[in-house]
Amino acid sequence: MQPFKLLLALCAVGCLATSPILAGDTGKIAGKVTDAKTGEPLPGAIIMIEGTKAGASADIDGTYFIINLPPGRYSVRISLMGYAAVVKKNVDVRVDQTTRVDFELTESAIQVQEVVIVAKAPAIQKDRISSQQSFDADQIQSATIEKLDALLGLQVGVNAMEITERPGVISHNPGDGLHIRGGRENETAFLIDGIRVENPLWGGSGYVQNTSGSTIGEMSTIIGTFNAEYGGKTAGVVNLITKEGGDEFSVRFDGYTDKLGISQYDRNTLSFDLTVGGPIPIVSNLSFFSNLQIKTTDGRFRGYIVPNWTDMKGNVPIFDAQGSPLGERVSANWRDDWNGMAKLTWRPISQIKLSASYTASHVKELKYEHEYTYLPYSMPWMDMQSDGVTIRLTHQIFHQMFYEVYASVQRIEDWIGVHKIREQRIVSGSREPDPVYGFYYTGAYQDYWADTSLTYQAGISITNQLDNIHLVKMGYDIRSLDLNQTWDNAWTTSVLEVVTGVDANGNPVKEIFENHKTFARIKPREMSAYVQDKMEFESIGMVVNLGFRWEQWMLPLGYLVNPEDPLKTPLQPATPKNRLSPRLGISYPVFDRAAFHFAYGHFYQMPSYKDLMANINQRGQHPDRPNLQDIGIAMFNPDMKPEQSVTYEAGVQVSVTQDITANVTAFYREMHDLLGVRWIRNAAYVMYDNVDFGNSKGVEVNLVRQLTGGLAFRLNYALSQTLISSSSPITAAQSVGTTPLAYRTYPANWDRAHDFSGLVTMSVPWDMLVGLTGQLKSGRPYTVLAEQPNTERMSTVTSFDLSLRKSFALFGFKQAFYMQVFNLLDQANVLSVYPITGRWDDDGDPSTPRAHDANPKRISDGRRIRVGLRITW
Repeated sequence: MQPFKLLLALCAVGCLATSPILAGDTGKIAGKVTDAKTGEPLPGAIIMIEGTKAGASADIDGTYFIINLPPGRYSVRISLMGYAAVVKKNVDVRVDQTTRVDFELTESAIQVQEVVIVAKAPAIQKDRISSQQSFDADQIQSATIEKLDALLGLQVGVNAMEITERPGVISHNPGDGLHIRGGRENETAFLIDGIRVENPLWGGSGYVQNTSGSTIGEMSTIIGTFNAEYGGKTAGVVNLITKEGGDEFSVRFDGYTDKLGISQYDRNTLSFDLTVGGPIPIVSNLSFFSNLQIKTTDGRFRGYIVPNWTDMKGNVPIFDAQGSPLGERVSANWRDDWNGMAKLTWRPISQIKLSASYTASHVKELKYEHEYTYLPYSMPWMDMQSDGVTIRLTHQIFHQMFYEVYASVQRIEDWIGVHKIREQRIVSGSREPDPVYGFYYTGAYQDYWADTSLTYQAGISITNQLDNIHLVKMGYDIRSLDLNQTWDNAWTTSVLEVVTGVDANGNPVKEIFENHKTFARIKPREMSAYVQDKMEFESIGMVVNLGFRWEQWMLPLGYLVNPEDPLKTPLQPATPKNRLSPRLGISYPVFDRAAFHFAYGHFYQMPSYKDLMANINQRGQHPDRPNLQDIGIAMFNPDMKPEQSVTYEAGVQVSVTQDITANVTAFYREMHDLLGVRWIRNAAYVMYDNVDFGNSKGVEVNLVRQLTGGLAFRLNYALSQTLISSSSPITAAQSVGTTPLAYRTYPANWDRAHDFSGLVTMSVPWDMLVGLTGQLKSGRPYTVLAEQPNTERMSTVTSFDLSLRKSFALFGFKQAFYMQVFNLLDQANVLSVYPITGRWDDDGDPSTPRAHDANPKRISDGRRIRVGLRITW
């Protein structure tokens, strides 16, 4: 979509009054000023944030606060007549948190040089009331990751699954791939600068998950329980705070490749990442920040083009005498993607900041299908692109109060298939497998889908520090969606006859329906409002966060009054769904170096819109009624209730040493009204409904050492169990019979009892930095007998990644040469197995050749090595 069209759409936002959530993207500094000798408070002291115009003065009690600070590291300067000025450097400010900076001033009768102090991170974060993890820009850039999605999977409580670990029927569906504290996929809200950007149809965010992280000033992840300002999802929040242009012009280039002359590691990968930012001289206080990331790779899977591969009896050989594949070797999962960002920031006066940003992501990828190994051009390929524009105004009315207003529009297009034109798909013909090897020798991937979503958003929030205790924030958001979903099969035929009534003579009236086809367009709307009070009782060290959130979902579709009679029953408009969510968090210091916290909350989200729209053909003979011919796909039910999660957590953070902090948290999560399927007996079809449920419980341990003395680490361990009535509603829809489902819980497909992960960074001589990331986690469960789901487990998953970086200066530029090694131990982790044997390469049938059984998607990628160069000036 062209950017100017987005800007035109943005102008319409104000008229349409549309949007989602304006969440936290700033932090706060607070503290007390006292006389170093007497301990008495010093009112009137002036506190300033160097390099900005933000500041405050101490009140009668010597206390002060500065709100509305973007995350980052600051130098805080304090001055008072008759006292020596003091500057504290490296004061770290994080989103939604209060950084305490106290000052003790020494009397001085004459002017002396100011005292400079390097601030140390507090022993514990007193206002930590939930499981929040943050990474600043330096930590993101030093991690051994290919994209930000990998860093999410290394955090405690987050289970990231590869696409190949999904059931086959949904293996190519978009989504975030994250399971947070036992939840299903797509229960995570993705935000950029506090504004939701996830795909409203499928979940996940192309830009957030695919970016390298070079545009990010801070990434904050909240799991389990979160404040009332966050909503729309039930499990977690990922909030990216993007960088802004500074007072000086800067350029940064980063490029890497795996073309090292070693065929084992050569994936023909090239990546370029260019960042440019700085002031715009023609306008005072106007700056820009821009970034472009481009990457191309041939991937790890290979296909083969065999001449004359047309003999269905297998007479034409596709293997040589040694069992090696014949034919021309070609890439079978190439991927080309780019991510871009541009941001303008203008401060016409010190109290006002106006920003405009544009983000875009475009991914093209060939999806490997093992059965098409010898027809690689018949495999499906994906084209996913998104872009969005946001305009935002921040106005600090008073020292203790500011408001924010924003408007944005986002467009997402997803496409997957072999041919975009239906006639081309039909010409490709039917699939036929070779009876000897089991590979297809003709035909192509059958399914085709194309989705588009247009999201208009707008909102306002007001933050007011009423006094030294109460920080009150309230806001209102509205979000308007325009969603299109298309799905059909390459060989759609009109084959189904359905009796829809009788004629005047009593003879049955039959109508013909097209099978395997969906076309739907809906325009739902969401609204929300919240109020929350963060109470900081400094005298006793206790922090209380209390809030309430109201949410409403409106879906303009009709539902079947009597599902047992789907073709003749009246259609009733779906009713708006309203929910009120309480949120409570408490932190209390047990002693100076330890604090206890407790959090509780209700969280809601609607089932995915792609499920609410499932199997509607609005171009068919009965546009508002389901297609009943394909019971393998569940029917839409627009009157479903929001899914609910009630989460409890309690924990303690302890300062083990000055540099090491340990966090131990126990949680319990109840999940109700989850999307599931039920069998409509008389009409013989399945329908989506709020019938699934589950629970998750566990203990999480997080050990963090800040970068001091050349060593930093984050070590995580989670012991958990997730029980659920259905891991995949779509899979359940294909397996239901003519009898009601027996609803009970069993281990979820993504359940892992033990999960270790860690990131270690160490500085060594000669300006070198060594980084190591690793994971060790239990294997996923799998089913041997359908009556007893998920009774067995796959083998343990182990993975370690290593990075080496050498920094140096040349011609006045800062440069770094680095090498990254992924899967250092070359471990072949099993991602999926055949239930009878429990192996990834043997289905238990002696007549099936191993070449067919040994699907490389069932095991993880091997060792990979790449080298890169980073230049900054």
